[in-house]
Amino acid sequence: MYCNIFVVSIIVFVAVLGIGEGKSPEGVDQRCRCIKTESRRMGKLIEKIELFPPNSHCKDTEIIATLKKTKQKICLDPAATWVKKVIEKIMAKKSPTNHQRVRAR
Repeated sequence: MYCNIFVVSIIVFVAVLGIGEGKSPEGVDQRCRCIKTESRRMGKLIEKIELFPPNSHCKDTEIIATLKKTKQKICLDPAATWVKKVIEKIMAKKSPTNHQRVRAR
């Protein structure tokens, strides 16, 4: 009887420890957001683009586009020529005082 309670206690303890694995205390994922990237041209389908520079959790620059119609988020290939051009245009338009999310056109 006591053995069963002990075993159940150990299982519950391990399960609780496993819940927080891969998350920081702030709830931010500690790995890259983009597993696969898209390099096909899709500029007219994009509503907005978010740029995430390399950090302690991910060594890669991540570019995530939200599509207009479906609101689906897609990771763009930062090495793709068209993506580089879009980012250059966005950075040129962005003023130092503007901290809003950038909308692609």
